[in-house]
Amino acid sequence: MPPHLSLRDATGEDLPRIAKLRDDIGWGAHEWALRSVIGQRHARCVVVTDGDGAMAAVGSGIAYGPLGFVGNMIVAEAHRRRGVGSAVLHTITDFLEKAGCQRLELNATSEGRPLYERHEFRTIGTSSTARIGRELALSADPGVTVRQAGAVDLEAVAAYDRPRFGGDRLPVLESLLGNSAARCLLAEVGGSLVGYACLRTDTPRIGPVLADDPHIAETLLVHAFASAPTADELRLNLPPNNRPGAEWLRGLGVEIEPWDGRMGRGPQIARRDDTVYGMAVGALG
Repeated sequence: MPPHLSLRDATGEDLPRIAKLRDDIGWGAHEWALRSVIGQRHARCVVVTDGDGAMAAVGSGIAYGPLGFVGNMIVAEAHRRRGVGSAVLHTITDFLEKAGCQRLELNATSEGRPLYERHEFRTIGTSSTARIGRELALSADPGVTVRQAGAVDLEAVAAYDRPRFGGDRLPVLESLLGNSAARCLLAEVGGSLVGYACLRTDTPRIGPVLADDPHIAETLLVHAFASAPTADELRLNLPPNNRPGAEWLRGLGVEIEPWDGRMGRGPQIARRDDTVYGMAVGALG
């Protein structure tokens, strides 16, 4: 990096400036997600500042056991093409690999893809987004019971999530279940968990959403709209390999829009992408 720039770990005091960097490129602040990677044992967030303390770049990584996610990769316009992005990415990937992550993934914009390719990330496919309007005729499966989760359900939700997502998201799920602005809905059949959805009522935003099949995902959406009476729409971000989910949404008449490209590095891990109907946010997977 240029000598007048320095890289350090982010602190809570950096949140407003990181949020502004995200807002400046249209990503939205998502401060709850930023707090999940700042000062956490299983995550690292770094910033690059100049001699006056102005923020030039940010990047983060979160370790989910064998799976790690890179996110919040932003370099301010005035500091691009000077090695800043490479320095941040190397710092984050080094942290994740030392934390035991075998597989690293991220969601790449077209502008960021060349940087990631230089660091041996390869394209997996294109993630997609779908906006579900309240006016859509959704149907709840009468055989599925949906209830709000509490702290006592944390271990069960994490156990359901782990083999489907491919990593252990217990710390993030604990944060969501303990947040007054979030509501976690559990779908059960005969007392067994068959899906869940986390809804933030302050945005409103839904994700993560996992379900055994599209009918259960649709049932969760019906209950999510009931829990967020002021929401006109909810957006789902599907990973590239949830083809049954994409077909279900098209069958409902929902337009599927291409989102950022998913990229990965390292050996593939056991997971079930066809059960993932909504990511938490791009930076957290």
